[in-house]
Amino acid sequence: MAKKIKSKGAKRKTPSSLPLPNPMAMEATLANLHRIMGEQKFASVEEAQVFLDHLLAEGSGHLPAFKPQSPRELAQELVYQAWDAPTEQKAAALARQALAISPDCADAYNILAETEGRSPEKTCDLYHKGVEAGARALGEDFFAANKGHFWGMVETRPYMRARLGLSHYLWAMGREEESIQHCEALLDLNPNDNQGIRDVLLSRYLALGNDVGAARLYREYPDEWSAAFLWSRVLLDLRRGDPAAAKTSMRVAKKRNPHVQAFFTGKSKLPAELPETYSPGDRDEAVLYVASFAQAWMASPGAMEWLISRLAD
Repeated sequence: MAKKIKSKGAKRKTPSSLPLPNPMAMEATLANLHRIMGEQKFASVEEAQVFLDHLLAEGSGHLPAFKPQSPRELAQELVYQAWDAPTEQKAAALARQALAISPDCADAYNILAETEGRSPEKTCDLYHKGVEAGARALGEDFFAANKGHFWGMVETRPYMRARLGLSHYLWAMGREEESIQHCEALLDLNPNDNQGIRDVLLSRYLALGNDVGAARLYREYPDEWSAAFLWSRVLLDLRRGDPAAAKTSMRVAKKRNPHVQAFFTGKSKLPAELPETYSPGDRDEAVLYVASFAQAWMASPGAMEWLISRLAD
């Protein structure tokens, strides 16, 4: 679907100048690999590696084509095609075909949300249906057994995508607490946070004045060095009445991403469209930080004035 469907959060750039690989194509390959390996019984890791090497050699470096064995698998294969469809209309048609085969295909609702969501309410409803479908597909026992390890299992990803999309639109509609609850639940399911939810959640905690929630994220991710966490540490220090600590935090933040200050001081203007990818410390990361956290800074009396005065020094 030729890059009309876009994710709601920017991803980190690869350190290469080559085009980014299609993540859905990579996921389809990973899902195929999991199915193939899951059908085998290996006595050791070495035996599994020998099997995989032989399989790739037979296919000249490619896995054998996957043949869906159930309605759910067939529906998901159609969804993978939909992500690569040339138009939104074709993508939506494939998504509806997938739902006709399996009503529990969460990704089909995700595609419809991004192609046919003509209003926040409609988009929110489609994502909500995606969450329900994904939950049915996984089942209650799966959640209980695998909480804390989601995303590493490919079958969880449609549900995770739907729930994050729902969170974004709930926030846009002013249903902030519901949005935050979904973000918190996603982090509980996947503390490794492959979706970058901790940055989103930090911005929303700070925007609503939930400094306790924000402080908890700093404890849970003590080694986080993103612009989101470093520059927001300045704000959190100010809000707890410690300008000396804020000044120290600002020096660290400026060192890791100095581009942020140019936007806050007005020397640089935000682009009309936000970047889809970024690298740590680059201008795109700064753009995304200011766009996402400006609300939190503006909601903190005196914080923006303090920051601009120090950045101008």
